[in-house]
Amino acid sequence: MKRKKHIAVVHCAGGARLNEGIDRASLPKDCSQIMEQYPDGILSCSYGCLGGGSCVAACRLHALSINEKGVAEVDRELCVGCGLCVKACPKHLIRLEAPEGTIQPKCSNEQKAAEAGKACTSSCIGCKICEKYCPSDAIHVIGFHAVIDRETCIACGMCATKCPRGVIHDADGIFAAK
Repeated sequence: MKRKKHIAVVHCAGGARLNEGIDRASLPKDCSQIMEQYPDGILSCSYGCLGGGSCVAACRLHALSINEKGVAEVDRELCVGCGLCVKACPKHLIRLEAPEGTIQPKCSNEQKAAEAGKACTSSCIGCKICEKYCPSDAIHVIGFHAVIDRETCIACGMCATKCPRGVIHDADGIFAAK
């Protein structure tokens, strides 16, 4: 039986600010080392991508990069779903998913609304508006953040267009987040 193709997806949009006294340029280029050096964290959101590049270094096909927000980003055309980046991420923000799943909640914050909203400008606040507008009942707020059921999602983009915080994105850039 042939294995289904998967691609890596990073569940962080990068709206957290660096904690006071942290200079991104002086950080190690390894996320585990960043966590060792800064046990209290480097970001206002303790669930956010560290941007150290462990996943980038692990990817042999150069399918990952660190964007201008300091967050790992996957090139869907280059990713073959080998899972090396998943293993390299000490925060467990990268998951392998079916490439058809273009709608992605880009947040892993599990704090309640007020705390999440203060920690990150792109965090899910668990408002459940995505649930309300999903015609296939494919998205639910679990652990204070949106999670999509890939089996029932029809990729209509309604959740992405209705999300007041712009947490939910589509990989193809068709649905504009607010």
